[in-house]
Amino acid sequence: MLETLIPLVVNKSVEVVVGILLEKFCKWVLSDANIKSANNFLKMQILVLYLDWVLRKTSIKALLERSEEKD
Repeated sequence: MLETLIPLVVNKSVEVVVGILLEKFCKWVLSDANIKSANNFLKMQILVLYLDWVLRKTSIKALLERSEEKD
């Protein structure tokens, strides 16, 4: 009897603890500060990808010619 009761109690305890941790984790992930941080990170990544695309598209010679024309 005790051999079957202990695993059941342990399983139920683990379920409760994991449920509480999962609930806290979801609240943390969906918090305003975390969403703002993720939003800023995403904006920065988009900006970096755009700048990378522009720099790959523009040749170095064209950049040098433009700078010489301005001088």
